[in-house]
This record gives sequence, structure tokens and C-alpha cells, in this order.
Amino acid sequence: MVNQVTQMVTLVKLSSDFDNRRIYNSPVTATPSMNDQSSWLQAIGETILLIGSDDFYASLCSVFIQTLGINHPLLLYFPENARPQALHYDYKVKNEYFRQVESYVNGPYVLDPFYQAGLKGMPAGAYQLKEVAPDNFKKTEYFRRYYRRINFRDEVCFIQSLPTGGHMQLSMGPADKNGRFPKQTVRFLKSISSVTNSLIQRHWILTSSEQLNGSLSELQQTLQQALQYFGSSILTEREQAVLQLVLHGHSNKSAAERLGITLATVKLHRKHIYKKLDISSQSELFYLFIDSLSSSPTSGDADPLTAYMTH
Repeated sequence: MVNQVTQMVTLVKLSSDFDNRRIYNSPVTATPSMNDQSSWLQAIGETILLIGSDDFYASLCSVFIQTLGINHPLLLYFPENARPQALHYDYKVKNEYFRQVESYVNGPYVLDPFYQAGLKGMPAGAYQLKEVAPDNFKKTEYFRRYYRRINFRDEVCFIQSLPTGGHMQLSMGPADKNGRFPKQTVRFLKSISSVTNSLIQRHWILTSSEQLNGSLSELQQTLQQALQYFGSSILTEREQAVLQLVLHGHSNKSAAERLGITLATVKLHRKHIYKKLDISSQSELFYLFIDSLSSSPTSGDADPLTAYMTH
């Protein structure tokens, strides 16, 4: 344990020297300030000493809040075969927790661009929402019914895959929750991603046996699989492919480009999809998917709609 902590302290010192040169020598005025950056680097050194303890996650998130003014950091663990677990959050009011965290992990997360990026093996790093969101993200029901409700207009997420499978995400909003991250703040967060992600991974390695004995047995089938087979009993293979892209927030144009078909063909497929599912809008499609999750089988490749329609 001592050797591991020593290695991490050395990593932070080396990384901070590099990041200071890269950020402070920039001709653009940095946001956050140099004092904020120095405070972050000093505070993270104290957090290193908590690796392997129950206080590590809270300390890590506190560093971002106290030194950079970050809004509501949320640390999530996404196992391979279960719904995500919220490892740390700072919502004290029950209603806020339900709206921000519980409602997310109970289903909508499968449509989250950050989750999809981690699922597809996005390299470890810090990413701004616009880097991973599809072109039609703001018109999706995920955005309208969930993302807009959490009062964030922007988000940065640290993504880190785990040697035991699955991945971790540390997401956060800007100091002004009604605004966006300044470019210099995003640049600073990206510059410290190697340190932040290394700390998260090291702590996980030291405590993974406890994490894996948690609530993973509650849900053996991932909601991602439910999404994969949603509508498969009713739709053609091509219609299902279009459906997947629509649920993930792609516009008709983007879906056409990804599938190598014409825009008119995509529109025709959507018309057939809506007719077969007996819906008339994207909003109804989103709610039908969420409602069908309650009937999703725990294993296999069955369409969750099959069981839902029999209820």
C-alpha cells in the first residue's frame, strides 16, 4: 500500500509540473485562475493519502468543488452486466437525489452519450458533452425529459475503463449551472485527466472486491441489452437499426449517413416503426422504451416489448 501511494504521489508531481508548463505558458488567460489550479494540485495530493479508504471518493469530488467551483460532481460505476451504481453524489435533498441520480440509474442512462462512449471503449480521459453527443441530442426525449430537468447546459465527464470490467465516470457541471464550461476550464480538466483517472483506477483496484460483492446480483441483464433488442419481435432488421439511432439521439440525416441509405428511406422506416409500435411521436417512443424496461427479461435476447404487450 505504501509503495502504491508513493507511486501515485510521484505521478501527481510529475503531471503537475507538466500541466503547469502547458497551462501557465499559454497566451490565453486561463480559467480557472493559476491560484485555483495550484490549489487543485495541492489538494489532490491530500486525496492520494485516502486511496483505499472509504473517504476517497468524497475527498476527490470535494477537491473539484472547493478549488474549481464545479457543480454537483457525480461518480458512477458502470458494471458490465448490471445497472450503474452511484458511488458518490452531493445531493442532500431527497427530491433532488431522485431527479438527478435515481431516475437516471433506473433506465435512461442507457441513452446517455457518455455511457455509450464508455461502453464502446472510449479511451480514458475527460470529455465535454459536445464531443460525444449525437447531432440531434437536444431534440431527443432523453434530453427533454431527463437531461434538461437536471438544469445542466454543459457537462464534462472523466471516463476510465476498469481491469475488472466495466468503467467509471466522474461527471460534473460548470460553476454556472446555467452556462457552459469556458474553453480554458475544459483544457485544464483535460490536462489533469491522466492524474484523476489514475487515482480512480488505483482506488478501484484496491477496493474492487468489496464493490463487486455489492448489488450486482440485483440485475443480471443489462439495460443495454434491452435497448439492443427493443422492437426486434415487431420490426425488420433495418427498422430496428434506425430505431437504435433515433433513441440514441441521431437525426434522420445522421442515421442515413451511418446506415448508408437515403434520407427519404430513413423517413419511410420511421413511419413504419411508428405505425408498428402504435405511436405517433418520438416522445411516445421514448416512453414506450422506458415503460417496457419493467418487463425486460433478466437474460437472453428477447424483445422487452413482447412481455410488456402481454401485461
